[in-house]
Amino acid sequence: MINFTPEKCKQIALARLYLVNQWLEFRKKSKNKLQADYDFVKLHNTSNSYLFEILGKISRGSLHRWNSMLDGTEDYEKLLPQYKYSSVDDYRTVLTDEEIKIFMGLLLHPNRISVGKAIALTKYKLQQQNQCFIPADITFRRYAKWFKDNNYDKWILVRDGEKALSDKVEPYIKRDASLLEVGDILVADGHKLAFQVINPFTGKPGNLKS
Repeated sequence: MINFTPEKCKQIALARLYLVNQWLEFRKKSKNKLQADYDFVKLHNTSNSYLFEILGKISRGSLHRWNSMLDGTEDYEKLLPQYKYSSVDDYRTVLTDEEIKIFMGLLLHPNRISVGKAIALTKYKLQQQNQCFIPADITFRRYAKWFKDNNYDKWILVRDGEKALSDKVEPYIKRDASLLEVGDILVADGHKLAFQVINPFTGKPGNLKS
């Protein structure tokens, strides 16, 4: 089986490799490596360079992650975007299975915490696990939106309960009032009633209790 690498992915990987090399050279000229990192990121993010057109805005964490992935080599293939696809609508995300498990475990809960709070708690847990690269908030938000749009029944059931599922999701019949005659329908609205009516099956009068 021949593995095909899309040209766009190759372009991104090569741009990452070149940017990492530029960053390492930039760091060598400064004694304060941390400040050098922030200065370099700011220079890139405010430029209109070819690299910015390909990569967009980056973070200090991105540079360190890419450098770690290279592991002292010049192998650009190590920097190829590693996308994963979900079964519905081929949704693409850079979130790992563990990140999704933590994030969705917080969202799909009767406590109904907001997406923003779920993101904050997920990032905190990942930091506690000493994970170096933490995905951006927008990445989590996009995944949450995709999941809700494509799994609305599960979203409502877990967060709001069975009644909400019945009211908001499950099929229902809409009554056409123009087809009704007087006396066709009785709405008691929870009140107790007791009077005589004609039994529709026998045609005889009888007591109706509600």
